[in-house]
Amino acid sequence: MTLANEFIEIIQQISDTIDIPLIQEVYIPNQDEIEKNARKLNFGAIKLEDGTVGIVYISLSPQIKEIGAVTDLTKFIGMNLIDLAKEFKSSDNFQKTLGLGAINAISQYIFRKSDFSFDFTTDSLGLLDFNRADKPGMVGFFPPLVAHIKKMGLQLIIIEKKANLVQKTNNWEVTLDPTRLETCNKVLITSTTILNESLDQILKYCSQAEKISIIGPTAGFFPDPLFSKGINIVGGTYIHNPNLFMELISENKRWGPSTKKYCIQKKNYPGITALLNRIKT
Repeated sequence: MTLANEFIEIIQQISDTIDIPLIQEVYIPNQDEIEKNARKLNFGAIKLEDGTVGIVYISLSPQIKEIGAVTDLTKFIGMNLIDLAKEFKSSDNFQKTLGLGAINAISQYIFRKSDFSFDFTTDSLGLLDFNRADKPGMVGFFPPLVAHIKKMGLQLIIIEKKANLVQKTNNWEVTLDPTRLETCNKVLITSTTILNESLDQILKYCSQAEKISIIGPTAGFFPDPLFSKGINIVGGTYIHNPNLFMELISENKRWGPSTKKYCIQKKNYPGITALLNRIKT
C-alpha cells in the first residue's frame, strides 16, 4: 500500500469517528508578496475554525507556488477538511500539496483533542543522539543542521535531488547518489520526501541504519504510516499561538514566538486508534 493510501485510510477512520472543524482560512503567498520579499516564501497554512493550523509546503516546484499565488483562496473557507485531505492522492501537485497540509491540520487537531503529550525538544537533529563513532546520513540539505554535525567532527553524507547543490568539503559531501546511505548508521530525512513520494526509494538504502528520523515543519502528520515503514522518530512543529503564527507567516517573519518543535518516538506512541478512543471517551 502506498503512503498516500495509508494516510487516507487514517483520515477515513477519523471521519467515521469524530467531526473535524471546517476551514476558516487558507494562506498562500500571493504574487505581490513573492515579488516584494527577497527571502524565500516556502510555506503556507490552513487554519481551522477552532484555531488548529496545518502547515503547507509550497516550494516542491515553482509551478505549485505560481498556482497558489493566483488561486482564489476564499473558496476554501467553510470547506470540509476531510475532502481536502483526500486530495493528497491527487495527480495534481497543487491539490496534493494542499491535501498534505489538510492532513497536518487534522492530525494536529486530533493530537490536541486527545491530550497527546508531545516530547518538546531542543534537539534539532531528531533525537538521533550522535556520537563520534557514528556515520550520519542526511536526505535534504539542511545547512543549520550540517553546521551542528560539523561541530561534532563527523563525516556527513547528504543526499540531494538538485545537481547545483553537489559539493564536497572536509566534513561533508552533497551527492545525488542515494546508495551512499548504505554506509550510514543514523539517517535524518526531510519531510519533503513524503510530498514528493521519494521516501520508499530512500528507505531501500537505509537497511543498515539503527535509527531514522523524519523532521520538518510539514511533518505535522500522524506518524503511524511512517513507523510501519521502519522510521523511529518523527519531528514536527507545534503551533501554540495560532493567531500569532498566521500573522508571522503572512508577514514573512520567523515563527519562533508562536511555535515549539517536538519529536514523537515510535516506542512511546500509542497509535491513532488509541488517540481516537481517548476522544470518544
